[in-house]
Amino acid sequence: MSTSSKNHPLIYVQGLKKSFIFGGSGKIIEVLKGIELTIRPGDMLAIEGASGAGKSTLLHILGALDRPTEGKVYFQDVDLFQRSEGELAEFRNRHLGFVFQFHHLLPEFTALENTMMPGLIQGVDRREASKNAEEILVQLGLGDRMHHKPGELSGGEQQRVAVARALMMSPPVILADEPTGNLDTKTGEDVHNLMLEIGSQKGVTIIVVTHNPALASRMNRRVILVDGKLYENG
Repeated sequence: MSTSSKNHPLIYVQGLKKSFIFGGSGKIIEVLKGIELTIRPGDMLAIEGASGAGKSTLLHILGALDRPTEGKVYFQDVDLFQRSEGELAEFRNRHLGFVFQFHHLLPEFTALENTMMPGLIQGVDRREASKNAEEILVQLGLGDRMHHKPGELSGGEQQRVAVARALMMSPPVILADEPTGNLDTKTGEDVHNLMLEIGSQKGVTIIVVTHNPALASRMNRRVILVDGKLYENG
């Protein structure tokens, strides 16, 4: 990757606002109040903030899972939310990988089948999808667990499968929402180390929402969300 392409924004957020109507009262709650953010290829970004600050809301908008009330999100200079819902779904499957606090694996399928799923949805040949998924699972230390179903795996192994699934389509960006929040300290550190290693080796841009300062301190960028505004942290 050239220096110029590294410096060119991968994701650019401009004037982003998000409001919700609260319950039956009709009261409008402003969660995001004008977010400005530039993310470059290879960034490892931690989004920090108090519980309820809107971190997950911001991540969902960056991942095109939710639309902003106002503002723009550009991905490689293209305005994301000018796209239809169908176009956004295809964009997410091709360009983004998601890892959540709870792994959301399909319990009736094996680790291999869960990992293959984004490829199958995208129409990748089943044999090719299986081969790619096997390679990823081996890289993540799950070569001897790929034919086990989620209920037969430990919490850390399940989250590694979720990371494998996120990598299936070789996305340029992985978005993770408290990916270690449901794990014990040691297992959480292992999963986080894995994500940092992936980001470093593959040049993947990683955006992580976390309340864990130790985890956040290992990212090369930290931003904090306070009162609906985003500030560079450290």
